[in-house]
Amino acid sequence: MARIPIALQLYTVRETLAKDVKGTIKAVADMGYEGAEGGVPAGWTPGDWRKLIEDHGMKFVGSGGGAGDLKSNLPALVAKCAQLGAKTVMFGVNQKDFKDAGDDWKKVVADVKPAVEKAAAAGLRILYHNHDHEFRNKVDGMYLLDYIYSTIGADVLKAEIDTYWVATGGEDPVKYIRKYAGRVPYLHIKDRERDAPADERRAFTEIGNGSLDWDAIFAEAPKAGVEWYIVEQDLTKRTPLESAKISVDYLKSRGMA
Repeated sequence: MARIPIALQLYTVRETLAKDVKGTIKAVADMGYEGAEGGVPAGWTPGDWRKLIEDHGMKFVGSGGGAGDLKSNLPALVAKCAQLGAKTVMFGVNQKDFKDAGDDWKKVVADVKPAVEKAAAAGLRILYHNHDHEFRNKVDGMYLLDYIYSTIGADVLKAEIDTYWVATGGEDPVKYIRKYAGRVPYLHIKDRERDAPADERRAFTEIGNGSLDWDAIFAEAPKAGVEWYIVEQDLTKRTPLESAKISVDYLKSRGMA
């Protein structure tokens, strides 16, 4: 079975990136990351951003977009992805994006479904990235996340499962990787501090330093068809670059990077 490459979600190093784009990308590449996921920095064109990443031996694997981008700015999103050389776009849903929906998650999903279908028809690969609110809310007796995936077909909507947020939502990341096997091209790998209270939503830590069962996760991911592991840490107690290095060094210690 082929080795799964490692990318960094650049949100992890957003503060450093805002100060020094070129230096940050060089540092990330020098650590051993093979890919990068994230938006185009201010003042950069998509083409120049892609070139910078590729000049450092990394692959640009995808960017994020809001539900509004899918609904209202699809031609611009398609054009940007063409310049970036990556057709994969992740997004999430939040009721704030659908002000007329109130507490009706069915309406939120119904509103976004045609946009996802149009984006897929335009040649984009759309991934849904979960947080924990998809486990705190239910529709028809099922978690919102499962409702989304059951309502929008697997042919047009793939999964970018985030291990930290599944665990924070009270579920087992391995169970969800297995449940959506064949539909999970990208896996956000993110660890959770040991002994953090169950309701703590800011308990981020470096891969291998926390409570998630990485042996089980890394055993299941290849069977599920994961193409990229994407390291992400929303908040760090060290500098962002230090935390990114600790995570990739842990993966290197396992022979994964």
